[in-house]
Amino acid sequence: MRSLDKRSPRRRLTCILGLLLELGGPVGAAPQQRPDKPNPVAQNSLSKQISVAEAAAAQRPQDPQVLMRLVKLYQLEGEFGKSLPLLERFVVLAPGDLEAQRLLGINWFHTGQPREALDSLRVAAQGDPKDHEASFYLGLCYLALDREDEANKAFNRLAAGIPENIDELYFLVKGYSRVSSAMLSRLAALGEESYRMRQVRGEYFDLKNDPEQAIKEYEKAVQLRPDLSSLHYVLGSAYWKRSHLGEAATEFRRAIALDSQHFMAHYKLGMVLLEQNDPAEALKEFRAALNGQPGLVNGYLGVGKSLYQQGEYEAAVPILQRYAALAPEDPTPHYLLQQIFHRLNNSAAAEEQLTLFKRKEAEAKAKEPTAIKFPQN
Repeated sequence: MRSLDKRSPRRRLTCILGLLLELGGPVGAAPQQRPDKPNPVAQNSLSKQISVAEAAAAQRPQDPQVLMRLVKLYQLEGEFGKSLPLLERFVVLAPGDLEAQRLLGINWFHTGQPREALDSLRVAAQGDPKDHEASFYLGLCYLALDREDEANKAFNRLAAGIPENIDELYFLVKGYSRVSSAMLSRLAALGEESYRMRQVRGEYFDLKNDPEQAIKEYEKAVQLRPDLSSLHYVLGSAYWKRSHLGEAATEFRRAIALDSQHFMAHYKLGMVLLEQNDPAEALKEFRAALNGQPGLVNGYLGVGKSLYQQGEYEAAVPILQRYAALAPEDPTPHYLLQQIFHRLNNSAAAEEQLTLFKRKEAEAKAKEPTAIKFPQN
């Protein structure tokens, strides 16, 4: 059983365009099925193959090759739920098989469970950095969980594997754009007034810098699906952009009530509470965010700011120093540290931090954005 995807980078990237076309339903909703079923003759042949493979798996439940054959037949039929227990058994029998880890993550995603998919997809992507399919699905799962920064990193890894050829890059950009348009048409066909289309419209108005209209669309999405944490999160984020702090706090709290592991909702609620001059409650939210995701770098800045605003200067120093080490280009912690050391009568340390703040602020202003920003939808 091969554990690495031996396809060329070019072919793997071409396959990802095809993968986009398979994702017809909303992420994180009900289990998804392939929309286009084979013709009756092909379906009958596939059903027979599945029956034979099921019998073989029943007789040889510890044989990885037998299990994988049945997994792939189930996937051809869109039966991702049936594949899951087989893949879970497979990775126990062959934990080093990266293909199985990738398929397990993909199946978790297709059954509407992106959080469960993360560990397997991380193993696959880290074990084979050229496995663009794993990086692609890892990015999708992060998006489904409102973890934008991590999603961007996954997609950036995928993009970094594309050959540095101007013509090829150009046509891949056009290809992704056409696929995106086709996917949006399919989404609209499934429900023009669905909560996901309302969310798409809200994101569109966000990009158009029309926050009031974006809020209206997100509010309608929440009305249609009040049980989805992610919708309360995006609505809260939209309110926060407009400085509607009370409404933002309410929506972030609703997101947390529905999903206590939504560390980004904890983090943004902490930011709102800081603006509302409630550093004690903000500190609780930042710590909850970091408990859920210790790698949330900005969470340390939030903790440091909360301690600073409460006058807990000595406690704030190591937190802000840690953030400064994790985000070496950001001048913010040095300004706060300068203020703290000044209050602690440590003039030498305060002067050192002021120097660092001025230098990093000048460097930040000198940098010009180089990336072209395209609409996400």
